Amino acid sequence: MILFVTLALAAGEAEFAAANTALGAGDLAGAEKGYRDALAAGAVDADLYYDLGNVLFREHKRAQAILAWRRALVLAPRDPDAEANLDFARRDVVDDVKAPDPAPAWAPWQAELTSDEGQWIGGLLAGAGLLAVALRRRWPNLPLTGVGLVTAGMGVAVGLGGIAESTMPPAAVVLAESVTARSDLGGGLDLFTLHSGAEVQVLEGSAGQLLVGLEDGRKGWIPEADAGRVDPWAPMPGGAAIAP
Repeated sequence: MILFVTLALAAGEAEFAAANTALGAGDLAGAEKGYRDALAAGAVDADLYYDLGNVLFREHKRAQAILAWRRALVLAPRDPDAEANLDFARRDVVDDVKAPDPAPAWAPWQAELTSDEGQWIGGLLAGAGLLAVALRRRWPNLPLTGVGLVTAGMGVAVGLGGIAESTMPPAAVVLAESVTARSDLGGGLDLFTLHSGAEVQVLEGSAGQLLVGLEDGRKGWIPEADAGRVDPWAPMPGGAAIAP
């Protein structure tokens, strides 16, 4: 995973350098373009999304900044700077909508791990535990069976947490100034209104529409163009500036 991200960033190295040069000169528009060009060139990196989020926020594009920082945290879930910036930006979001929890309720530790990390760490722990059980005959005076079974059990739980995270509904950030969720794919009743920066879960997508869900159980259809998916490998959408 780390090797892949490093190689992916190298694909947009020139664009990334140009963005940093523009930022150093105070050219926010040029910096944004450079970071977007780096993403378009195939760069996928937490620092790139973090820097883009900072520029977008300074340009008063709060919703896009939230999206960029959330994508950064997918790649680096323990980044304190991205977490702090995201918490600050969320304070001015109109809707009191809690961001979807990226971790299963029964595996809260997974919030600090990527899905891949959870599966790898779980596999290593399970393997170490089984090895300890297998070695109990060589050192009968050591409590290898108990330790091995506990370690293997922990490994299974961590690994399942990583798998569960990978199967959870993806998240999205509302980018439009406001959007009304409707009851049907083709229209229907107005259910609720979301505003720029609201974070939702994507339950389904069809015909340019997304079925989004909130933590309180409400769900409705909104235009896909009005939201950006929290997926670091998806194209980074644009959007209009939002008043601070």
